[in-house]
Amino acid sequence: MDLPASIAGARIRALRSSAGLSAQALARRSGVARGTLAQLERGEANPTVETLYALANALGVPLGELLAPPADESGVHVVRAGSGPRIPGGATEAQLLERFDRPGLFGELYAIRFLPGEARHSQPHPLGVVEHLHMHAGHARVGPAEAAVELGPGDYARYDGSVEHVYEALGGEASGTLMMLTPAPGGAVVS
Repeated sequence: MDLPASIAGARIRALRSSAGLSAQALARRSGVARGTLAQLERGEANPTVETLYALANALGVPLGELLAPPADESGVHVVRAGSGPRIPGGATEAQLLERFDRPGLFGELYAIRFLPGEARHSQPHPLGVVEHLHMHAGHARVGPAEAAVELGPGDYARYDGSVEHVYEALGGEASGTLMMLTPAPGGAVVS
């Protein structure tokens, strides 16, 4: 299921408003064109992962804050294959599986696909963000742009997400599970 544009738009608008930012200020801070931001907030456009990351970083929130309301933690939470919000991108596609808040920490769990043909250079996330990636299939180059590593099926890597980092499929499509941990405001840096 693609990310419903209305969910992302409503979340962006609400977070922008609670941060006391005008649309123009958020557009300038994120590098997202004012017209694009207006379309997103009205639910008229499907954002790419790159656009969502730029907005999340500018708002100082984890990407998952733009995708869905916090999960109900009572009982069993199931996300059936292909049913979670999907975030398209040029080099990667991600599906949000879970968002969780704990004292001092925000977490997001994604099923991620690395698409062949181009690398995705991710801008730095807020200070303290740590990414954990476990590969299921294929091969990918991931991690800080200056020290990326190659991973294959069964491999795991942990790296700093607060520096420019890269995701790149090597030799065909690859997939894995990505967990992003972000310290809450006033929280300690996580590892």
